[in-house]
Amino acid sequence: MQRPILVMGPSGVGKSSIAGAMARHLDAAFIEGDDYHPPENRAAMAAGQPLDDAMRRPWLLALADAVRQSARTRRTVFACSALKRSYRDLLRDRIGPLVLVYPHAPAEVILARMKARDHFMPPSLLQSQLETLEEPGPDEGAIRLDTRRPLDETVAEALRQL
Repeated sequence: MQRPILVMGPSGVGKSSIAGAMARHLDAAFIEGDDYHPPENRAAMAAGQPLDDAMRRPWLLALADAVRQSARTRRTVFACSALKRSYRDLLRDRIGPLVLVYPHAPAEVILARMKARDHFMPPSLLQSQLETLEEPGPDEGAIRLDTRRPLDETVAEALRQL
């Protein structure tokens, strides 16, 4: 089994676009982490309420199970905010070793993207995501990507570093 690839970061940074494009280039399965949120999480976020650790846990467990199952039969790329080290550790505990891709951009760039899209996560929650974010430590070996570049360049850089 090849290590699954986790593309992580706050909402609006481009993780789903990057993960989807990487999956296409690698002929891998793509799993969108947002699809595993229970309805109450989506409703809370849509109402402008940040998720706490207790709300995130069932989502992370369901996502980890889906990724583990997928990775048994094919290469898998998945998008998940995984904002805290403890969330990434939970995913690693449930899935096994991961390749970590960390796209980042200045807050104002992310906010502009969030305002330009139709998504259940409102732009008003970006600040809470940035406050929660624990950037990957050196021991996590993350591929870091500046997402101010065009998507195709960003994906090419991720694949090169992979």
